[in-house]
Amino acid sequence: MAEASVGLETAYRNAAITCGAILVSTLLYPVAVAIVTIYQAPFEGFAGQTLPTTVRIALWGAAAFVAGLIGLVRRALLGRSPAGDEAAQARRLVSTSLTVAALAELPAVLGLVLFMLSGMRADFYALFVLSLALQTIYFPRLEGWRQWAGEPALGC
Repeated sequence: MAEASVGLETAYRNAAITCGAILVSTLLYPVAVAIVTIYQAPFEGFAGQTLPTTVRIALWGAAAFVAGLIGLVRRALLGRSPAGDEAAQARRLVSTSLTVAALAELPAVLGLVLFMLSGMRADFYALFVLSLALQTIYFPRLEGWRQWAGEPALGC
């Protein structure tokens, strides 16, 4: 059991580092928005004032859809119970964590697209905050991994 725990902890560490890198890359989006806003002042978007409302609604809808989809994808990828050996379980947890982290970044990407098209910073920042919240909520946690894998927690 101790060998399985070491494998799970190593897999967790790798997933946490990668998910952390995704989170840090998301934090660079406001920097891009600030740079574009400063150097293209007054920035009204590359589509200008002609951006159809349907495009804005579609991007917001896609972001909301992705936010709702994350929990379903996570449950579908993990299933109800662990199957296979410890290495297979660790791979499953890592791939699920990375998939969820990538999905959680999508609202920020859609917000950046919306900003580039329309110049609406408020829309970007709202979707950026949604993305950060999703990344925080679904960031991998070792105790959750241990519970899913059926391992006892340290000290128990």
